[in-house]
Amino acid sequence: MNLITRGSASALIAAAVIAGAGTAQANAATPADGPPGLTVPGVHQVDSPAKEAALANMLNQLNLGWANGGAAGTAIGAVVGLGIGCVSMFPGSLAGCMIGSPTGAIIGGLVGMGNGNPQAQQAIQDYLNTP
Repeated sequence: MNLITRGSASALIAAAVIAGAGTAQANAATPADGPPGLTVPGVHQVDSPAKEAALANMLNQLNLGWANGGAAGTAIGAVVGLGIGCVSMFPGSLAGCMIGSPTGAIIGGLVGMGNGNPQAQQAIQDYLNTP
């Protein structure tokens, strides 16, 4: 690539960045929007009592599923994923182990929770479908 092409490409990119930043704008908040709400990390703000009840039911069902088989499924899935990942990607086995173990743990945890409490999946669907 010659010097003129490099210079013109750099100038074109710089102009695009400047033009993009120059066209951005922010409007002031209108009084109809109201003051911003208080956000607390880790706290889910729920507006309707039905949604709150569905959330509580979902969390209870997931807790039961975790206690009845989720932890064991996670451990078994991590070991199986580690073994399969290390063996299946033999030349780059370290990468396969790092990918296989968390993938197996997630899948094992989901399967263990689903088998430990069959109502957990329905509770999640009820929560997502509650207005």
